[in-house]
Formats: sequence, C-alpha cells, structure tokens
Amino acid sequence: MPKVDSFQIKIKTGQNGRATPPVFKINGFELPFEDSEGGLGSGETFTGKGSPQSMAHSLHLVGPGEGEWDTEETTITYQCSGEEPYTVRLGSVTLDSDSDMNIWHERPLPVFDV
Repeated sequence: MPKVDSFQIKIKTGQNGRATPPVFKINGFELPFEDSEGGLGSGETFTGKGSPQSMAHSLHLVGPGEGEWDTEETTITYQCSGEEPYTVRLGSVTLDSDSDMNIWHERPLPVFDV
C-alpha cells in the first residue's frame, strides 16, 4: 500500500447540490480540502486538494449533513510517494448524511496486448 502524499479532486455536481463545503476522511479522520475552487450547486464543478501524507487504509468523500448531494462525475489524481501520478474517474453517486463515497483506488494494473 503506497503512502498518499496528496490528491487533487474534481467533482461535477448533478441535479442536487449541497450548501456546505465537502470534506474527506482518511483512516477515519475528517479533514477539509485545501486550495478549493468552484461551487457545489446543481451543475457546478468543485476542485480541491487533500494532503494526507499517510497510508490510505481508507479514504472517503463525506456526504452532506442534511439532504442529498448528486455527483455526476468525480476525477481524482493521486500523488503517492515514489510513484508517477495517476488518475481515476468515477461515475455518478448520490450521497446523504448516512453515506460516504470511497475515493481510494490503487493504481490500475498495466494493460497490454499479447
């Protein structure tokens, strides 16, 4: 399991936005995003950076405290110690106060033709 130095997240909101800034949890500890830009209203795009400097036993985008939040697409670029950055794209998800989205995905295995 690699050490996650930092990650950039880009979230495109679907129909239901949220009023409060998103946060993430790394290994159960809740943290705010750094260098955030954009919005979380319907159709808006949010970008932010997380700098956990830790092994990611778990990494989650936390759902809103009230109501529902629809994410249309989420793109995460990971920077892990000693590795080249890599990007993962996730599809639409609806989050609420009882749900979080797993945003930790190890580097996909290389694909090649034989």
